[in-house]
Amino acid sequence: MSYSDIFKDAALLQLTATCWSIDRKLPPALLAEVGNVDYLKGRKLLLDPESTAPIKQITGKARNYIRKLALPFPIRGCVLVPRKLIPTIQDQLSTFKNDYDCSVESFLYWYPSAITEAAENLGELFDQLDYPSADQLKGRFRFEWRYLTVGPSTSRILPASLYQEEMTKFKELMAQARQEAEEALRMEFVDLVSNLTDKLNGTDGTPKRLRSSAVENLHEFLSHFDDRNIFQDEQLESLVQQCKSIVDGVSPARLRTDVSFKTEMHGKMSELLAAIDQSLENLPRRKIRMSD
Repeated sequence: MSYSDIFKDAALLQLTATCWSIDRKLPPALLAEVGNVDYLKGRKLLLDPESTAPIKQITGKARNYIRKLALPFPIRGCVLVPRKLIPTIQDQLSTFKNDYDCSVESFLYWYPSAITEAAENLGELFDQLDYPSADQLKGRFRFEWRYLTVGPSTSRILPASLYQEEMTKFKELMAQARQEAEEALRMEFVDLVSNLTDKLNGTDGTPKRLRSSAVENLHEFLSHFDDRNIFQDEQLESLVQQCKSIVDGVSPARLRTDVSFKTEMHGKMSELLAAIDQSLENLPRRKIRMSD
């Protein structure tokens, strides 16, 4: 795939999800009453942490959801979303936003009561100036996203020599994007297969608790793999197909109750893991990072 084809099959997604920070630094003058300020750092909570917990939980779920479907991209705050998955992601983000807005409205409704409670608990540390009005506070909460594409700077603006430099940088960026996306997809697959194989037997020979997520997360990865494999990693695709043939129709319940089947599955997954070790080399562990 050439660099110009990447954005035919994918788009960049930038998610912004914020929550008002409810902690503040303690004033140096107050710390000086306790000891040397060079050795002291202190903060106070403006409200009960539980007051913003539902909002933070939603933003965390949204980011985790995107991480499962997106691929990394070497521009901070952006991830690469396969074109076929954009409608699915769009629908789910709309649901997250609705939940987020409802949680913010609920927070703002109880905000005056929360300030009263804070005044009682903070005592002399309470400062009314730390608390914006409800109307002012609305602007501290944002849940929005946008889809972007990138390309080299236009040759109509830049001198020819500078345009060539920018084109080289852009091609290097696209090469890095491909490398990071392939490595992330491979590592995700390896981690899921390793985790399930381990849970089927235990690395030390001792049976381990088999959580449904160990099976379900692998099924989810396999179901979205074709859409996410935008760089057509044939080596990984072959291993994924082998995995599909092994775990197709396998449920956590059967693995828990059918010992002989569980043993059989462990053998097959161990063979797959060995094949992976032979086929996939140089797999640095990477995580997709999204800005707040």
